Amino acid sequence: MSRRVAAVVTVSVLIAFAGCSSGEGSDTVGSGASTPARASSAPTTATTTPATVPLSPASSPSEAATAFINAWRAGNRLLASTVAEAGAVDSAFGAGDPGSVENRGCNQPPTPDSPVLCVYRTDVGEVQVRVQPQSGGWIVDQARVSPA
Repeated sequence: MSRRVAAVVTVSVLIAFAGCSSGEGSDTVGSGASTPARASSAPTTATTTPATVPLSPASSPSEAATAFINAWRAGNRLLASTVAEAGAVDSAFGAGDPGSVENRGCNQPPTPDSPVLCVYRTDVGEVQVRVQPQSGGWIVDQARVSPA
């Protein structure tokens, strides 16, 4: 559990720092001085590399599925990535905003190390989340959205 908390704290710090700016080179309006506007000679393009975070397996299949679904509802891909593989994150977030979510439950696999399937009803359709055991816990390795 402490690794998961550490991952969430790390993600929060990354998000906080991403929103900071130095403020250098900014012009102030209404300072009383008449300063001509600066023209840019060439357009600039900001390139951003998506932040990646290490997987932080949850202690149970239902905890992993719930954390994943809650991150999706919050629109937080980075947080979802702490408990899910990239393909699962892309699948869920590609379906759009889930809106309301109803947990339909998880199956009971025949062995403790078998994958677990959790099902949710959302505004965009039924979502099946497959959770796999991984050293130290459970991660979401697949999310399938069937349109409503």
